[in-house]
Amino acid sequence: MNREVYAHLLNTFGRRPGTWLGVAFEIIRSLLVRIYVVVLMARTVMALAEMNFDLAWHYTLLTLGVYILGAVAGIATELISFNNEDMVYEQLSMRFYSKLTTKDLSFYRDHQTGYLTSAFRQYLDGMINLMRLFRGEGLKVLISLTVPVVVMWVANWKVGMISLAVVMVQFIYVSWSSSLALEYRKKSHEIYKRVTGEVSDIITNIVAHKSGGNGVSANKKIADMIHEEAETFWQRYKITYSLELPRNIISSLGITLAFYFVIHSIYQGPASIGLMVLTLTYMFQIVRNVADLPNIITNHDDQVARIYPNLKYIHDTYENIKDPITSKHIAIGKGEISIEHVEFSYPSHSGTGARIEVFQDLNLAIAGGEQVGIVGLSGAGKSTLANLLMRFDEITSGTIKIDGTDIRDVNQSDLRSHIAYVPQEPLLFHRTIRENIAYFKEHASDEEIAIAARTAHAHEFIDILPERYETIVGERGIKLSGGQKQRIVIARAILKNAPIIIFDEATSALDSESEQIIQRAMPEIIGKQTAIIIAHRLSTIANLDRIVVMDHGRIIEEGTHDQLLALKGRYSSLWQKQTLGE
Repeated sequence: MNREVYAHLLNTFGRRPGTWLGVAFEIIRSLLVRIYVVVLMARTVMALAEMNFDLAWHYTLLTLGVYILGAVAGIATELISFNNEDMVYEQLSMRFYSKLTTKDLSFYRDHQTGYLTSAFRQYLDGMINLMRLFRGEGLKVLISLTVPVVVMWVANWKVGMISLAVVMVQFIYVSWSSSLALEYRKKSHEIYKRVTGEVSDIITNIVAHKSGGNGVSANKKIADMIHEEAETFWQRYKITYSLELPRNIISSLGITLAFYFVIHSIYQGPASIGLMVLTLTYMFQIVRNVADLPNIITNHDDQVARIYPNLKYIHDTYENIKDPITSKHIAIGKGEISIEHVEFSYPSHSGTGARIEVFQDLNLAIAGGEQVGIVGLSGAGKSTLANLLMRFDEITSGTIKIDGTDIRDVNQSDLRSHIAYVPQEPLLFHRTIRENIAYFKEHASDEEIAIAARTAHAHEFIDILPERYETIVGERGIKLSGGQKQRIVIARAILKNAPIIIFDEATSALDSESEQIIQRAMPEIIGKQTAIIIAHRLSTIANLDRIVVMDHGRIIEEGTHDQLLALKGRYSSLWQKQTLGE
């Protein structure tokens, strides 16, 4: 786990000169302030013991100069390092965001929004905090533990050996004791993401949550998860602090032994006073830094536990639908759609490897500018057909072509830029109405936005809102009714002005009056575009050029409204039930 995280950290930060420049300044600062100052202090004491006041004053001024140099190096360190880390933070943010947003829809069907949002934050915070730990406290402690040992070894090998023993024993003990809580650390970060995901899921669906009354079941689930998280934290800290006493005993014994050897040599003359100052200062510095080791190692393990589980979202593709290595630019003219011998199935998620078949040898041709309605009972494959056209899902075999170009030979973003898609569930962002309508055309003029809204019959209700087009719709458009949200989504599709438009049960959220308005406006909405209109209410598609009736992934009837009624088949039966209540 550590190796993968370190490799990723080095690959991310190691290529930037700013990283190594910041490290160099941190080393200079630590050597000056934490090491050289102590030597100067010892020299000052020795000079005073020898009554050499001029030399003592010289060392005092030199110490002041070293402190100033250390302060300058510290400022340089922070400016260089934080600037470098901020730039890396931006890059990491966009890399993780891009990786998340380019994954297949099947990935999002299996993951909670809040869970992924938490993973995003944990990864970014973990990477920056781990780098700052290495560059900051980690480097300071490393220098403050190794150099004093070397200096004291040169001054008095017995004291040096004691200080080395203290450092080694403490490091081994702290690393061992920290590893005992590692599983609890990893578990706490995972529970944190689950809690965030569950709370986000409830807030996103707050209407459904509140409509249930008191929400006891959901609240208990959250309470149980939070209790599990709190219990995990308790286990972590219980292990950490219960093992603190032996660490303090080791440090105390080390200081006592070091002072014993220094006191024993005090009879050797004034030079031993300097050794006393050196030993006293360095041993307390070692003890102080050794005392920081548990926090540093715990912090280190925390950041690794944050980063490691989320590396899979960067390294693993979760992309079964891939863009071609050499892609074609699709220039849609007529907007002809050709579906030839298409088969499609998806995993059953039962763990047996079984697949659920949706289409088998499906064939459908739609002429450029033709407006086709797709109807059928639930599970007939209507929405799946739209997903395949948009390449939200990938066909198992066969071909889907637009103007003669296989859509698998085209970049997904390029393909979707030529298709306006209105889903069954109106999807709005927590932004203004203006921003939602112009989402695919950010630089659209006010006039263009208003025309699209009028065509979708959204302008009427927008115009009476206090802030009109600057009204914030709320998360997922919670401030608006279902019909209002859907009309804004339709306006968004109209403004996109793509050569192909797909309505996937787009009028299902509308009330009868709004639906009739949209039905009458449908010729204006569609214009001369190639249109696929998936509908449950047959009145929505009665005036289209052609109607295709599907059942269990097969086309069982097709023709105009009048032709299908004359067949007295499935369509006619559905029409009778909807219009006559039979």
